[in-house]
Amino acid sequence: MSYSGGWRPRIESALRLSVAQFCAVGALVPGRETSGGWQWKCDGKAFASIGYRAKLDESSGTLALAYSVGRDGERRSIECKIPLVTVPCTYGGRRWYAVCPYTGRRALMLYKWEPVDLFCHRDAIRPRPTYAIQRVSGFDRVITQRWALRRKMGDTLSDLTGEPIKPKWMRWRTYERYAARDAELEAQDACYMAGALARMGVPGWT
Repeated sequence: MSYSGGWRPRIESALRLSVAQFCAVGALVPGRETSGGWQWKCDGKAFASIGYRAKLDESSGTLALAYSVGRDGERRSIECKIPLVTVPCTYGGRRWYAVCPYTGRRALMLYKWEPVDLFCHRDAIRPRPTYAIQRVSGFDRVITQRWALRRKMGDTLSDLTGEPIKPKWMRWRTYERYAARDAELEAQDACYMAGALARMGVPGWT
C-alpha cells in the first residue's frame, strides 16, 4: 500500500500487535476459542484499545480484531481478520505467526498506522516504515545492509532486534558467517545510535 503527500511512516507511531505477547497472556490458546479486550498504554494510561476473538486448533486459527478508525471527522467500525499459522521449532513445539491481510506474509509482529485501516506487516507499507532515529545520517546505510543480508539468506521472518533466522536448507557454517556479519553491522548501528543520542543531548549519552 502506497501513500503520497510526503507521509513518512515511523515505526514508533504505530500500534504494535505481538503474537508472542498474545500467546503469553492467554489471549491465544491452541484448541480453544478466546475473546476479550486489549489496550495500549503510556505512563499507565490507555490511549488505544481493541476487542478480539480468536479460534485456534493445534496448528492454525483466526484472530478477529474489532475497533474504530477516525478520518476526516468521521469514525468507522473495522473488523480485521488475521489468519494464524504455525511453523515447527527446531527442538520441538510450534511457533505461532500472524499472516498479513495485505501481503500474505507471516509475521511475529503486526502494525497499525493511522492512515491504514488494518493491522499489517510493515513491508506492506510504502514508503517503507523506519525508526525515527534511523533517519540520522549513517543509520540508513547500515540498516539497508542488514536487510539486504537477510534477503540474501532467504530469511523473511526476523527483524533487526535479533539474529537472522537460519533457513532449514542452509549449512550451519554458512549461517554462522552471515550471523557474524550481521553482528558486525549491529555493532556499527549501536555506535551510530550512541553518537546520535549524544548529539541530541539525551541524558546519559552526552
